[in-house]
Amino acid sequence: MAIKYLSKSSIKNKTVLLRVDVNVPIKNGKVGDEFRIDQILPTIRHLLKAGNKVIICGHLGRPKGKDISLSLKPAAELLANLLKFKFVETDHRLPDYGISHLIFYTGDIVDEKCQKQIQSVPAKDVVVLENLRFYEGEEKNDPVFAKKLSQLADVYVNDAFGVDHRNAASVSAVTKYLPSFCGLLVEQEIKGLDAVLKKPQHPFVLMMGGIKISDKVETIKHLGEKADKILLCGGIANLFYLSKGFEIGLSKVESAAVATARQLERNFKSKIILPIDVVVANENMDKSSIRVCAPYEVGKKEIILDAGPKTILIFAKELKIAKAIVWNGPLGRFEHKPFDMATMSLARVIGGVASRKAFAVVGGGETVNAVRLAHQAEHIDHVSTGGGAMLEYLAGKALPGIEALK
Repeated sequence: MAIKYLSKSSIKNKTVLLRVDVNVPIKNGKVGDEFRIDQILPTIRHLLKAGNKVIICGHLGRPKGKDISLSLKPAAELLANLLKFKFVETDHRLPDYGISHLIFYTGDIVDEKCQKQIQSVPAKDVVVLENLRFYEGEEKNDPVFAKKLSQLADVYVNDAFGVDHRNAASVSAVTKYLPSFCGLLVEQEIKGLDAVLKKPQHPFVLMMGGIKISDKVETIKHLGEKADKILLCGGIANLFYLSKGFEIGLSKVESAAVATARQLERNFKSKIILPIDVVVANENMDKSSIRVCAPYEVGKKEIILDAGPKTILIFAKELKIAKAIVWNGPLGRFEHKPFDMATMSLARVIGGVASRKAFAVVGGGETVNAVRLAHQAEHIDHVSTGGGAMLEYLAGKALPGIEALK
C-alpha cells in the first residue's frame, strides 16, 4: 500500500493523535534548542485550520518509569508560546475556557476516566500528553498500550521522523487501530532524502564526521556506491589514521572499528579523502599548545581537535564543484573555539554552493547546529530533524515508522 500523506488528504473536524519528535535538550527547565519543535508547527497549524482537535504525544530521554526531570512540560510551554495559546497544566479537570488553550495533560492516559477527560476537550484547544516513555508499553511496541492511545482519537498522524527508526507503540503499533497519515514534516524528510538517495546529481560528495563510525558505516557503504568523493573527518578520520599505524595520541576514536576502516578504504580507495593536516593541542587544550601538523606527526600527549587549513581548501574544492552533497558530523570540536574553524568554514562553503547549484542535505544534531550558527540553514535544501533515522534511511533501510504508514 502507498503512504497516505496529510497534504493530499482532507481531514476535517476530527480528533487527531499527532506523534511528534520533542526529544530536545532541556536546560534549567527550558528547551535548549527549538529547531525540532519549530519544524512540527506547520502540521499542527494545518490540522487546526481544518477544525481538528489535536492531541500531541512524544517522548523525552530514556526514563525508568515516571521521572519528572524528563517531563514534556518545557516542550509544551514552548509550543503554547509559539502557537500563541494560553498554557494550562492539569491532571484531571479540563474545562472549556472560551479561548484557545494548550493543555498539558499529566493524568494517566490509559485510565478510562482520564481518557474521557481528554476526549471532552473542545476542538479549539491543543492537548499535549506527558512523556510516553513513562509507560513501559511505549518502547516495547505493546499493542495493548497502542490500542489505549488509539482510543483517544479518530485519526493518527506521524510527524516524528527522528523516531521513525524505532519500533515504538506510538510510532508503529498504533497504526493498526487508526486511519494513519504521514505528516508534513515526515513527507518533507522523505522527499529531501530521496533526492540524494535515489537519483543524485553528479558530482555527488558525501562528507562524514563525528566520532562513531559504527552508526554511519552502512550509510557510507550505501551512499559510497553513488558518491564521487567521500570526505572523512573528525573522529572517523582518526580511526583511519589508527588503521594506518599513525600515532593519534589522546584523540577520541572508536578503536574497536579499525577493521571497518580498512574495509571501507579497500572498497572506496579512489573516492575517500582524509585530512592531510590537523590541529592538535594538549589534553587541557591550552592555547600555547595548539599547533598544525600532518596526521602522522601527532604526539602521544596531543589530541586531534580539528582539520587543518590545507584540508579545508581541499575539501572546499570538492564541495564547490558538487551538484549533490550529504553532510553528517562535524570536522572537530567545533563547540570549542578555535577548533570550530574547519566545521564553520565548510558549513559556509556548503551553504554557498547550495544557494547556487547543488542540492545539499545536512543532518545530525551537531551538524545542524553548526549550519545554523554559520547562518547557512536557509540556503540548505534539506536540513533533517533525524540523526539515526536519517542515517538509516540513507543506508537504504526500511524505517518501522514509515513502513507502518503503508
